[in-house]
Amino acid sequence: MRFHIIRALFVKEVRRHLANRGGLALAGLLVVAALLLSIFNPTQVDAGSGGGDLVGGVHHCFVEYAAETPFVKGLKDRVPPALKAQVVFREVPPHLLASPLAYSPGTAAIRVVESDRDGRRLTFDVWHPPGDPGAMAPYERWFFRAAADVFRERAAAPPFIAGPDYSLWAVHEILHRLHEQAPTQVPEVNVCWHGLGAKPLDIRSAVATALVVFALYFTCCYLLPTLNCEERERGVLLAQALSPASPAEIVAAKFLFYPVAGLGLAAALAGIYNPAVLGTLFFWLALLALACGFLGVGMTVSTLARTQRAAFMGSMCYLLSVSLLLFVCSQSGVPLLPQLAIETHGPKILHAAMTRGVEPKHWLNLLAAFVLGAAWMTLAGWLFRRRGWQ
Repeated sequence: MRFHIIRALFVKEVRRHLANRGGLALAGLLVVAALLLSIFNPTQVDAGSGGGDLVGGVHHCFVEYAAETPFVKGLKDRVPPALKAQVVFREVPPHLLASPLAYSPGTAAIRVVESDRDGRRLTFDVWHPPGDPGAMAPYERWFFRAAADVFRERAAAPPFIAGPDYSLWAVHEILHRLHEQAPTQVPEVNVCWHGLGAKPLDIRSAVATALVVFALYFTCCYLLPTLNCEERERGVLLAQALSPASPAEIVAAKFLFYPVAGLGLAAALAGIYNPAVLGTLFFWLALLALACGFLGVGMTVSTLARTQRAAFMGSMCYLLSVSLLLFVCSQSGVPLLPQLAIETHGPKILHAAMTRGVEPKHWLNLLAAFVLGAAWMTLAGWLFRRRGWQ
């Protein structure tokens, strides 16, 4: 490839985007949004958090146990429809029940631990977000009511009288009385609360991460396909194909411009929110991995679409399809399919980098993002060489 041709094509892309007032206006709005997010943050961003008021909501509650007993089966049968998507049952090795596991932000757990081998004593460990035990109230209310119902049936006790004032402590008292009435059928129950669950969800860091991801998507998955199809409609792309520039040089110029523009805009947004993040290697690697993936998606859409309208619809259909796929998989508990989408890994690693909470698992997400990004770019390059200028 010849550098002077790539440079000329790169300058052409720069001038064309400087004349695109709509793209510049949207980029300016993203910067303004990041500025407002930073200005209206009453607390300073420290080295260990993303700053701002914390949202202590728990969107998923794990019910963890060492083995599936009749008691656990009874709990599963009593999950109300309103909580079926949020309550996740999972078996955990016994030696891990005694120590906290790594929970994702916005998640917590209730553990069922047998205190002796005979199963006559149970301990319910409630792991809630630190400083916010009330976030687990809906799950605790269901769990202890369901546990009381299971033990009531086992002890052949009369039904409970439910009402609006039926408090959680009343359920605890019922469990204690059931054990006194039928000690052989109903175990002794102890309840412990621990503030060592997942970190509370930081709404400002989540919004800042969404802005950074959208900046990359806007540059690579929206501007690239629409403007590339504009060149095709006007015959500019065909003229480039008939010029001394080779297909590889045309692709290289686009592969250089759009990631650079996207990385610059995304880094500006992240730097406005938290300037310290610009000095971390993981942040730049996360940006690069996500930019490569979105660039491959954008080039694939631009080679398959024929008009600007088709390119716009293709980009929106891709965004909607992936969003629906991830939502359905999360609600249905599908474990492997979401891992094939770069949108699964990108926001995780960017959020970890921007909140300075990088853990070993995030390096695996980073590796997966690079692999998926390389696959998308390989597919895009192959498609463009075959039919990109047609």
